[in-house]
Amino acid sequence: MPSLKQRVLVIGPSNIGDAILIAEVVSALHCRFPEAHLTLVVGERATAVYANDPRVQALVNADRYRSPLGRLRLALALWRYQPQIVVDLRHTLYPLLLRPLAAWRYLRRPPASIRHMRDRHLWKLRLQVPAVGALLGAESAGLWVSSSDEAHTESLCRRWGVKRASRLAMICPGARSHIKRWTAEGFARVADALIANDGLEVVLAGEPEEEPVIEEIAGLMTQRAHTSVGLTTIRQLAALMRRAAVVITNDSAALHAASAVQAPTVAIFGPTDGGKYGPTAPRRRLLQRALFCAPCERSLCRFSHECMRFITPEDVLGAARELLRQGAAR
Repeated sequence: MPSLKQRVLVIGPSNIGDAILIAEVVSALHCRFPEAHLTLVVGERATAVYANDPRVQALVNADRYRSPLGRLRLALALWRYQPQIVVDLRHTLYPLLLRPLAAWRYLRRPPASIRHMRDRHLWKLRLQVPAVGALLGAESAGLWVSSSDEAHTESLCRRWGVKRASRLAMICPGARSHIKRWTAEGFARVADALIANDGLEVVLAGEPEEEPVIEEIAGLMTQRAHTSVGLTTIRQLAALMRRAAVVITNDSAALHAASAVQAPTVAIFGPTDGGKYGPTAPRRRLLQRALFCAPCERSLCRFSHECMRFITPEDVLGAARELLRQGAAR
């Protein structure tokens, strides 16, 4: 049995959503090697997911090493680190330097039958570190949320007057790419119906740069919703989602945060592949129109964004109410 005091290196993604998708990898490594020193290399935006995470002892911002000279410096630093365990989730060249005798493990790609990116990351982990394979079927902590994150969300709810017993719906209408966003009018109608007809408190959530989108939705609503824009980090958002009876979101980091804390989720997809990036929470609904051009995975639409426009407020409300009924039955 290998020593539990290991130096573990994980080379991960750049974006927040992708970083959340590797949370189970980090959790499984920590469970298998609880005393290990774990170094995580991710992009600058992704560092917010793992900052101060007790499972990660060193967090490296890969974006600081983008130039050819920078990549050489990073390679030298990783070589000096001398990790006994290397997990490469990005198919970089670093494992060829660090683990040349096991290079074949890092060159192999997951089979096409494994579609979801979370599952593809776990497949790579099983191949590259066989010792953790037995742990992947067990319950995983996934995304780490601190007690201070929980306390912050409690203070927000007190500010809004949302009691613990209140049923909460979270609507996350943003996305890094505008083509992945459902319509503001649709979100406004859904939010109004959940407040007026279903008796839920609604929170509109998003990153600071998504404030114009959320202001537009709030302006179209006839009911009053709360907003958490600029008031939460991604982990505090996840802590708030733990309280939610339902989360309604586009394909975004918020979607993956909801799945990571197993919040009931309605995910609205258009040009991106729901099979690769869709929700993984136990109670979930994926809404995606079966059009000949979708999913196209393109940054520009050749038509009129029909893959999103053809999803109606009634579709979204029906999916949300189905999850609410399931929650009530539980």
